[in-house]
Amino acid sequence: MPEMIVVSEPVAVKTPLQIATWSPDKTDGRFVAMTAGYLTKFNNCLALTRDSDEVPTKDNSLLLVLADTSFSWDDAQEVLLFEGKPYKIGDALYLGGAAFTYPNANITDQIKVNWIECGLNKGWLGG
Repeated sequence: MPEMIVVSEPVAVKTPLQIATWSPDKTDGRFVAMTAGYLTKFNNCLALTRDSDEVPTKDNSLLLVLADTSFSWDDAQEVLLFEGKPYKIGDALYLGGAAFTYPNANITDQIKVNWIECGLNKGWLGG
């Protein structure tokens, strides 16, 4: 009787998108600056890019950092639900907050994400 040989194909495992979060408290105050950008993925991290026609780069993108209770993410649909509205990758997003750089800003030690993997050294703190 011939021997049966089973060959298994490698299964592609989708790495979950990294979403940077922080936990504001009542002493953090309110940020009054505004920004606009397009929701994008940069090195598997959620980011904002300034132009929908450009390829996202370190120079034209900001790591998007959201308050941990201000949003939800549907990984299967790749939809951000923020302030009651759904946003897909590529959609325009307008939000209040503050810009910061890494590792120079005081807030960066409160942000939950692997900065090295994201490859961005500036971000937008919103939500």
